[in-house]
Amino acid sequence: MPVIEGRRRAVLTLILPLLLAATASAQDSVPRRTTPTFRFGPEAGRTIRNLWEASVAAQQERVACLSAEVRHDSVFILRVLPLEVPGDSMTIGADESIERCGPPSWSGTVHSHVAEYSDGLPSTTFSAQDRGVMRRWYQHWHVDGVFCVVYSRRDAHCEADGVIGGIRSQPSVTR
Repeated sequence: MPVIEGRRRAVLTLILPLLLAATASAQDSVPRRTTPTFRFGPEAGRTIRNLWEASVAAQQERVACLSAEVRHDSVFILRVLPLEVPGDSMTIGADESIERCGPPSWSGTVHSHVAEYSDGLPSTTFSAQDRGVMRRWYQHWHVDGVFCVVYSRRDAHCEADGVIGGIRSQPSVTR
């Protein structure tokens, strides 16, 4: 029996490193999903900052159309157009932004969160109501969109529908 046990150990000593290497290699070959990076052009950045400052001064949410371009693993926010729509401190009028902020000139919307949410700070991501507006935008335009919420002078949370690893999941042509 000691001879058989010794052979088993020798075989395992030879095979185990090969199995581990094969497993590691297989894991390395699986494509990893990357979160797209959002970059703001100088003009778009200034306009979003102004949108935030106007929102804080009025203590009301503000909304704007945004134009974006997906390139590789990044989404570039190129232009922003503030809209004058009525709303209160927690909600903004969505109908006009859905109607005006569509292709081919616009890729989606950006809006501000100024109302306190937790610890005296505004929400740093989309609310359930925001998601509903995003869904309505998609249903109206039938294309992937780019949406941002700005929650401080220097911070925004953005998402690009249909972008996985910087590539559109369902490329489309807008007429």
